[in-house]
Amino acid sequence: MIPIRALILALATCLAAPIPAFAQGGASAPVQAQARGDADWLYRGSDIARDPSWRFGTLPNGLRYAIRRNARPVGQVSIRIRIDAGSLEEADNERGWAHFMEHMAFRGTEHFPGDQARLTWERLGASFGSDTNAQTDATDTVYQLDLPHADRASLDTSLQVLADMMERARIDPEAVAAERPVVLAEKRRRPEIAVRFQEMLQPLMYSGLRYAARDPIGTDETLNAATAEGLRAFYHRWYRPERATVVMVGDADPAMMEELLRARFGDWQGVGPAPSDPDFGRPTDPSRTVANMAYPGTPATAIVGWVRPHDDQPLTQARERDFTAETLAAAIVNRRLEAHARGTSAYISASIGASRERDVADTTMLQVRAREDWQSALNEAYAILSDALQTPPGADEIEREIANLRTAVDAAVQTEPTAMSQTFADRMVGAIDNGSLVASAATVRDNFIRNVPAMTPAVVQAALHRLFEGSGPRLLVATAAPVAGGETALAQALAAARAAAPAQRTAVRAVSFDDLPRLGPPGREVSRREIADMGVTIVTFANGSTLTFKHTEFDHGVVEVRLRFGRGISGLSPDRPGLAWAQTLVAASGVADIDLEGLQRMLTGRRIGMGFTIDDDAFVLGSQTSAPDLPDELRLLATKLADPGWDPRLFTRSQNETLSSYDLQYASASARAGRELRGFLRPNDKRVAPVERDVIAAATPDQFRAFYAPLLAEGPVHAIIVGDVSLDDAVAAMLPTVAALPTRPEPAVAPDPAAIRPPAPNPTPVTFTHRGDPDQAFAAIGWTTFGGLDNVRDQRALALAANIFQARLFEQLREREGATYSPNATHNASETFPNWGVFFAAAEVKPDNVATFFRIARAIVADLAAHPVEADEFARAQNPVISGIERRLATNAYWVAALEGWDSDPRQIARVRDYLSDYRGLTAEDVRRAVATWVTDQGDWSMVVLPDRRATTSAGEGSAPSGQQ
Repeated sequence: MIPIRALILALATCLAAPIPAFAQGGASAPVQAQARGDADWLYRGSDIARDPSWRFGTLPNGLRYAIRRNARPVGQVSIRIRIDAGSLEEADNERGWAHFMEHMAFRGTEHFPGDQARLTWERLGASFGSDTNAQTDATDTVYQLDLPHADRASLDTSLQVLADMMERARIDPEAVAAERPVVLAEKRRRPEIAVRFQEMLQPLMYSGLRYAARDPIGTDETLNAATAEGLRAFYHRWYRPERATVVMVGDADPAMMEELLRARFGDWQGVGPAPSDPDFGRPTDPSRTVANMAYPGTPATAIVGWVRPHDDQPLTQARERDFTAETLAAAIVNRRLEAHARGTSAYISASIGASRERDVADTTMLQVRAREDWQSALNEAYAILSDALQTPPGADEIEREIANLRTAVDAAVQTEPTAMSQTFADRMVGAIDNGSLVASAATVRDNFIRNVPAMTPAVVQAALHRLFEGSGPRLLVATAAPVAGGETALAQALAAARAAAPAQRTAVRAVSFDDLPRLGPPGREVSRREIADMGVTIVTFANGSTLTFKHTEFDHGVVEVRLRFGRGISGLSPDRPGLAWAQTLVAASGVADIDLEGLQRMLTGRRIGMGFTIDDDAFVLGSQTSAPDLPDELRLLATKLADPGWDPRLFTRSQNETLSSYDLQYASASARAGRELRGFLRPNDKRVAPVERDVIAAATPDQFRAFYAPLLAEGPVHAIIVGDVSLDDAVAAMLPTVAALPTRPEPAVAPDPAAIRPPAPNPTPVTFTHRGDPDQAFAAIGWTTFGGLDNVRDQRALALAANIFQARLFEQLREREGATYSPNATHNASETFPNWGVFFAAAEVKPDNVATFFRIARAIVADLAAHPVEADEFARAQNPVISGIERRLATNAYWVAALEGWDSDPRQIARVRDYLSDYRGLTAEDVRRAVATWVTDQGDWSMVVLPDRRATTSAGEGSAPSGQQ
């Protein structure tokens, strides 16, 4: 897997935290450092307190390890193996080989040939892709395993597999030939616009650095030229114990984990002499400091960059203090840039961000997305930056950002005992990769508190100046058509922006919760019902509102809140499009006369938020909060219902943003599929159909308000609260807020939900086209099943069948045919629409492989209906599902969704009560019968997305596509 570093709409530039990775959890038993070799390798040169919860060591062969005991998820251990070699270690003729080698490690080893590693982990309950995976970046290759049941035998087997992959991978010509089309398919699935952007960004911003010419995916030429001999040489050169770090975190004895690690990895020896690192280069001024990427449909966007040599010094308290000041400086500038965007501005959004990448460089980027005129947008953003560089920030600005950071570090301390093992393991790998370290949440908080008095306006301004040191500025402008005047015009525009007069700072309104309108008198509780075996209580109030409550300690200090009301999508007319595309603006538009800026000021230093979504059966307001903040959280949400705000400027800004990126929906096969799929699966339902450009352009702020205001006012409010808070405190918070609202009218009778059905069977696919890479296509095929809340066990049998379907697609389409990188299959059934359920598969393929996908998918489904799967295959599908359910049952996220509807429909309670037992009790015959009864009882339907010039080519088996759009 390749993480894409640069996308046209999301340049990943953010400031590192004072310590880039937290590490939290219970302490492990002490072990003598000398018995573990070099145990201080992560902290050498740093004066920051070591985190005693980690057990560090180095084996005699040079392999480093970090082990930690952690209780969540219960019974699970997360393993990461980091190889200190990525695309930067490749020679010019080896570009993409680090990633190719990552794939080959899963293609078979000496003791686990072929796909035996994947099958072994599936038998142990780990699913490929989510629990087992790997990724290659510029600086490293990381293998990951989240083992659901970490008993000694399972852990030992897993470490044996991983050790074999690191030391004894089979790299034979047949395996290389089989995997090559898979790697090329992964390369091909990237959006063309993102590839073009990255190809222009890296040479411009990283001139003089090896990174400028290294894309981890490689090139067609080097991938096609890769041989077993060449890959084997790369493998032996870089896969060595002294370049490896093993991280193990989980619910197991650290001494046992260390013992097993030593036994499986202790004999690993490098082949041949240890290599030297290549010359990674140093930033130099490029021959051209400006560039223009012209791509049809691209929103006008300007990226300005400054590049500095990476500072490899150890992280110390003094450097951490500098990083804190830089974090505050960037946050203040970004808040000013965002405030300007909400008014009369030439840009839709603008932000600065900094990154520090070992073996690459330290960079600062200014990204500006224009409404229309990118030069005016750049001028305005530069004017705000110029002001920040010339005049120190106000003390009130600094204090505001400090308050938010203080809330974050306090929350980290509170949630420390219940953080997930996967999170700890990934943070450790990230710290190693960045040359950083991990510290306990308490250490991070203490260091932050100690640094706060030093954060004066002068110190913060000096930190901002550091961020804009180095080579630069360099400008990349992305536009839909070439910039008139070319590089000369770009250079003149950059010079004009740099000369822009400093912007004038605007006064801001002080806002507090005292400014919220008052709600009615406190409500009254009228009944309480306990569902003891589920640990759930349902409270009813006099105004018709309810509270469904569950106390958990899955995440210490965390409380999830949802307010559900109305009928959601099911209550809207299916005959007319709505304004669902603007739903994210409902919460952001504020309350009463308090706009988004006022809300953010009011919530400074608080763990309070507000989001709005539309479900099939309800509208939802909600957020994550804490027990102390729960009363004000509920007050904010209730006030949104009683006295909503409607900021017309926010609507216009979002409308411009949606229109500016509208054409990107056609820029690749996957993008067009994302636009069309939901409407295709629910034909004749305009509520979910894609919205056309002219409809978006014609919408007005008044229409937005007229559409949503009545919906916020309808229906009793059903609250769900899950988390680390007591029932008494939850009820006490409800009484003066949600329960204090006036009795709300019932929403209008919903249109007939039984009328919503999937597409009718049709042997000829509906065809759409895209405007991107002509080698990209998307194919989907499905069968109609059923929805509703009855016969849930059959729905679960179909879900398990879909897992088997996906595994077979993976084996046949990817492993054998090399036709796709990541096929997927699912069964999706609506609880609201009883006749809507789909058994469904999809894949990104080459246009020539569309018919192959359909042929294989149909054959697999026919076989699933005709024959029960063998016991081993069934166990490999069922075990990961059960493991996943066991993990989900121990999360707030699961319960806050699972409790929906408990106040009114007993079937919802039964559905949750039987969740795990149903899946444990399913048999291979249950799955076969469900597929035969609900899937193959009628024909299939399908859709394809082809490149424009391929739209007239056959997409089916000997038939021309229909419904071309």
